[in-house]
Amino acid sequence: MPAAIVVDDVSLVRRTQEELHYDFKRSALRLLGGQGRQVRRRTVLDHLSLRVEHGEKVGVIGPNGSGKSTLLKVIAGILQPTSGSVAVDGTLAPLIELGVGFDADLSLVDNIVYYGVLLGHPEEQVRAHIHSILEFAELVEHRDEPTKTLSSGMAARLSFAIATEFRPEVLLVDEVLSVGDERFRRKCTARIDRFWDEHSTILLVSHDMLTVAQICSRVIWLDHGGVRFDGPSKHAAEMYLSTIPTVANFRRGEDLVAFARTNPRREIIVQGTSGHPQIYLIRDGRRHAIVSSEWTVRHGYEGKDVVIVSDEVILEVAEGEMLAP
Repeated sequence: MPAAIVVDDVSLVRRTQEELHYDFKRSALRLLGGQGRQVRRRTVLDHLSLRVEHGEKVGVIGPNGSGKSTLLKVIAGILQPTSGSVAVDGTLAPLIELGVGFDADLSLVDNIVYYGVLLGHPEEQVRAHIHSILEFAELVEHRDEPTKTLSSGMAARLSFAIATEFRPEVLLVDEVLSVGDERFRRKCTARIDRFWDEHSTILLVSHDMLTVAQICSRVIWLDHGGVRFDGPSKHAAEMYLSTIPTVANFRRGEDLVAFARTNPRREIIVQGTSGHPQIYLIRDGRRHAIVSSEWTVRHGYEGKDVVIVSDEVILEVAEGEMLAP
């Protein structure tokens, strides 16, 4: 029996952001003047290979820019690799960048059919499930409206509902449980949990190392587009956490803020908090207002003991545990 997912020696090289967003007029003048423009490229995935068997629940971790989301997009067929090959055995549901890809001028019903067929389901089957999909997304009253009238949150709800209406054999999950309010997120989580209890193959990208370690038996740790570790989740968690600075490394709040300023894309896990942590928002290395408790619940941080500081640098510490700068 073939594996559910086979990624064989895949590399993906992309133009850098500077190359994609340049001044066209300035570039044209440079070319006319005989000055060539050097194309800058970055290797996002570097000769990456992995194999996921049917029924496996595999977590994918790694720092920002390590290639986690790109890997899922390549497996889903959203991005084509520069070299190498990908094979997926079974129906696929990619929960990636929910709400992106709809035709803005088509109605919700037409987009449901279009999206469902793209996922590999027969049109007749998709049409038979239109009401169920709209009902789950809580968008029944919008069925005949153009999708461009939806908010980004509503579009994400619709996308999630379509992708999960039919039990997929392979489910790709990329940090999608921030859809809608807390009540709707619980609804989404319950649906994914149903797949978890069944025999679906699940590849889960998440920054929540504790959750990944608890629900996945195997973890793949990506770093600079390659596999740094592939094995039991417990070992992966221990190795990954040991590479990230913890609150013990910073004796004063000023030290952590200085680290955040000089390492804006570095993840920091603050361990050992107790009770209900305070949450501070740090941007550009400076601390801003404490985030409300409602925000804590809405974003799923309530009661967390391990916290990740990423691009926006969100920091959780127990009250009084760390001095503010």
